[in-house]
Amino acid sequence: MMRPTLAVGVACVVALGLASAVETPGRAQGTGTIRGVVTMADPPPPGTLPVNTDQAVCGDSVPDEAIVADAAGHVANAAVRLTGVPWPAERPSPRIDNAGCLFVPRVQIAPTRSQVLVTSQDDTLHSTHTYDDRNRTGFNIAMPFPGLEVNRPLRRPGVVRVECDSHGWMRAWIVVSNDRGAVSGLDGVFVLEDVPAGDHELTIWHERLGAAPRTVTVRAGETTEVAIVLART
Repeated sequence: MMRPTLAVGVACVVALGLASAVETPGRAQGTGTIRGVVTMADPPPPGTLPVNTDQAVCGDSVPDEAIVADAAGHVANAAVRLTGVPWPAERPSPRIDNAGCLFVPRVQIAPTRSQVLVTSQDDTLHSTHTYDDRNRTGFNIAMPFPGLEVNRPLRRPGVVRVECDSHGWMRAWIVVSNDRGAVSGLDGVFVLEDVPAGDHELTIWHERLGAAPRTVTVRAGETTEVAIVLART
């Protein structure tokens, strides 16, 4: 005959086993992937901006990168954030390069309190001057010659504008975020991997275009496809 204490122990083990086999409602189980495509209607043709100084280094014009979209309407440089989902242990390392009298990349997303590496490839004086979303200077670094490398912190979340005090057409953006994110490429595609299963909100930022937040459902082991259409603001 089973002793009472042993029977209770067996019952507890069975109960725990049943509980572990049943998914708790609302609780994320495993991870999946979000793959999105960002598009717009009536994309503008590629344009240029005139160069009014340092033409020997910069040329007579540079590409206008405010809206980068192909003929099919696929939009690059849209920053997509996954609300409330933190960055993984291996976080991206932001970098701003002064190259061809442009900032490269034009748009990036970076974790709060990360260090951004500022570099230059151009044989002319650039400044890498950042402004936060309150229009306050974050840092202002003179880059007088190619090969110089300087690290600076991104201390608070928000959209950081990057300008060059010497070349007024130079501009870039860093979306500093506590939430994990990605930026769409030239094909309009962004990918977020290892996303906890469940419902999530995506927020989208673009310097000229806008879109309302989107709710997506991620299932473990699956890829959720998302189509995001931006409109002029």
